[in-house]
Amino acid sequence: MSEIEKLQSKINAQVKGFYLENGVIVKAMRYLKRDGKVLFKRIDTGEEYIDDYKGSALFRKRVFIIGEVAKMVGRTAGTIRDYERSGLLPAASRFRYSNKDYRYYTYNDVREIESFFNSQKVGRPSKKRVYSRKELGDRLREAKKGIL
Repeated sequence: MSEIEKLQSKINAQVKGFYLENGVIVKAMRYLKRDGKVLFKRIDTGEEYIDDYKGSALFRKRVFIIGEVAKMVGRTAGTIRDYERSGLLPAASRFRYSNKDYRYYTYNDVREIESFFNSQKVGRPSKKRVYSRKELGDRLREAKKGIL
């Protein structure tokens, strides 16, 4: 594969994904390299349309599905779902595509999720310190005696 082909496939991978345009979710289906245009599909109606690649980012906001967010924050999608169900993370917006429900997140949502996992909150165990079984037993006994 030549350098130009590698660059074109990289651009194609970066363009593909879901976007929010005027309150409607659209999917970038394909980057038309020769024309410098992008093929979009509206999720609600299924209508396909073509728009310029250069100007398309001005009117659309990139949204991320849960698998993409999980990679960004270094967790699994299941972990994010669990925290969402427990109420520690706000519920994500959703859309239906190909008979499946998808959660979607904006850049701001991703930043909030990332800061949630990076912060140390009361009630959440720290990943930095792991206690052995003996240490946990000692700490429990001390707590019962009122030492802690």
